Amino acid sequence: MVEKTRIVVVDDHALLRAGLVRALALDPMIEIVGEGASATDAIELARIHAPDLILLDISMPGNGIEAARAIRDLPSAPRVVMLTVSADDDDVMRALEAGAVGYILKGIDARDIIMAVTSVKAGGSFMSPDLALRLLSNNAQVQANPLLSLSELEKRILSLISEGLTTRKVSEKLDLTDKSIEFHVTNILKKFSATNRVGAALIPTQLWGEFESSVKLH
Repeated sequence: MVEKTRIVVVDDHALLRAGLVRALALDPMIEIVGEGASATDAIELARIHAPDLILLDISMPGNGIEAARAIRDLPSAPRVVMLTVSADDDDVMRALEAGAVGYILKGIDARDIIMAVTSVKAGGSFMSPDLALRLLSNNAQVQANPLLSLSELEKRILSLISEGLTTRKVSEKLDLTDKSIEFHVTNILKKFSATNRVGAALIPTQLWGEFESSVKLH
């Protein structure tokens, strides 16, 4: 029997939190085990319930990023996903450095939230696609704009991976072999000279582990 994904939701806006809980409840394989409104609540709920995943707002009492940092150090730390209105690059980077494996902008529909949860539960990462591509674009401008060097196929693959799709799912969607997708992802990483911090945010964790040893990072 497949176990449900146990989730804690922490947001100081009660109506938004209630809406998020309702959206997640659309998936019968998701169970909400706790709700809170502050960083203190988040840490305590993570300690008490040991959930699989915790969704955190950034702008809440005590600061969501500080909560993520504290949760990361717990013995049985859940995976942390930030759900926020902030699209600020500095907030994104600070969240990733604090241990978050997902960063979702509020306003996405229920289906996308559930897809993000599924991806993170499976060991991957997730970032709102528009934000992910913007971060890569900003990173590219600093590094002579390697986005311009991507083929149309590489751009499509990058977009799908930033949504949290695995190699198998990308290959099925594009009607290519797994090995072909792996080859193209390796080329993308080389072109971006991706740092661990950015790469881990944009490439599902299981893929990053496969490619990190074979790609020279700068």
